[in-house]
Amino acid sequence: MRIQPSTGAVIAVLALATACTSPPTQPPDTRPLGDVTATPRECDLISANAIKLATGFKDYTAVGTKMDKGRFASCSVAEDLTPEGKLGLVIEIFDPSPHDAEDLENTKLSTQGNDLPAEVGPGFAAWRRNAEDQSIAFVYGWTPDYKRLLTINIYSGAPGRDSLSDATEFFRQLKPVLLDKPK
Repeated sequence: MRIQPSTGAVIAVLALATACTSPPTQPPDTRPLGDVTATPRECDLISANAIKLATGFKDYTAVGTKMDKGRFASCSVAEDLTPEGKLGLVIEIFDPSPHDAEDLENTKLSTQGNDLPAEVGPGFAAWRRNAEDQSIAFVYGWTPDYKRLLTINIYSGAPGRDSLSDATEFFRQLKPVLLDKPK
């Protein structure tokens, strides 16, 4: 069977077009996180539903730590606890903060961070890379006297989600509970 030159050209163009097209992209997932302290909870504070939505993990392990008097200190969420397991979300409160105003400003500048909205801040949101060259969305927010610091880090964001917006929303809702609370 012989292919006509014009038919061969059409086949070649179709083959090239098929090879050059990228797979369909996933539409953005714009569902709100909802109440990030709703039940069921992990680490006695963080909504399991918000964790699943922000990280995309169906199954995960959450490990929490507490400060003196049983106060929340941290919540780390990983797909699994093996060395190869993916870390998804880390929320930490530092009291006292390990960083002064200059440290925080330098971190903001080096990561090209953006100030949080006035009603949420003081603090900033930014992207950084870890030693494995993984992009991490993070928010640092502190008390006006810089004595206490709340950090939200999303290491493995769910496909199609805006991890920086999710980190900011976690911060917005957790700030009154963790950062603004009197000692």
